[in-house]
Amino acid sequence: MIKKIMYVLILLSIIIPGVYASGDAEQEGGIPRFIEIGTAGTGGAYYPIGIAMAEILTDSLKTQATAQVTGGAVDNIRLIQEGSVKLAITSAASAYRGLEGIDPFTEPHTRISGLFGNLTQGIYQVAVRADSHIQDFYGLKGSRISLGPQGGLGVEMSKYAFEASGFTIDDVKATFLSYAESATMMADGNLDAIVIQSALPSPALKELQETGKAFRMISVPEEVIEKVHSQYPYYSGTIISASVYGMKADVRTLNSTNVIVIDSELPEETVYQITKALMSNISKINSSHPSAKAFNLKEAPEMPIPLHPGAERYYRENL
Repeated sequence: MIKKIMYVLILLSIIIPGVYASGDAEQEGGIPRFIEIGTAGTGGAYYPIGIAMAEILTDSLKTQATAQVTGGAVDNIRLIQEGSVKLAITSAASAYRGLEGIDPFTEPHTRISGLFGNLTQGIYQVAVRADSHIQDFYGLKGSRISLGPQGGLGVEMSKYAFEASGFTIDDVKATFLSYAESATMMADGNLDAIVIQSALPSPALKELQETGKAFRMISVPEEVIEKVHSQYPYYSGTIISASVYGMKADVRTLNSTNVIVIDSELPEETVYQITKALMSNISKINSSHPSAKAFNLKEAPEMPIPLHPGAERYYRENL
């Protein structure tokens, strides 16, 4: 009897992996049965955008697409490389560095290719109290400043912007707090300035605005933007309209776009159909999160890494 049970268990151990493998096979037409989309935590913009994309692909391609909670931009590059997800949302900087094997990546992640860019804009925002002695970006030197969460893009962009301005992070009294906590501490006078790297508008700054806690935005000088862009082409200049936070004038600053990457090992026709489905339903992506409302077909092919041949073919035929 024991021998018979062991035989059955061994047989199942052989059959079950085959069942799961066949479940992950392609449908007729080359579309995978399952399409996993790497996003980030549930509280940011990546997750609701990923859900909208999953719904589009599920409805359009008769696949089962799901938005997966992940560690975010950097983690998503690694997940594509190991085959855990087929699509992922990430930053332009992470896509470029992942493909090239630049820090924080230790080797080239060659399974990533571009699907579309300019999904959302991650805006570098520097704020001070309305009565602050800090009048310009250079005045941040020596200040008490929260650069946002440790390991976040705000810290990295501050490093580059400070260096292009003639000082370093070591020249400020830096802390690394959440955006909400940073805004509260600045309003209470416990910080001189805060950095927020996010889509517009930042909930933390909007709360200050709505509760009447006055603050000013600090522009990044044009020469600083040019220096940063020349060294790190995935960062560029942008304008924060005065109307966003009720400022007296527009604010000049840096931005980093968020993009969609896809597994380069997927067939060209498969990626063509995925691109077609998503581009045919841009309005659903636009309405999934305020940060994605400006996403459009014309700017979609702009990527810091090569497009997948399937995506490239779609844009060539439709632009």
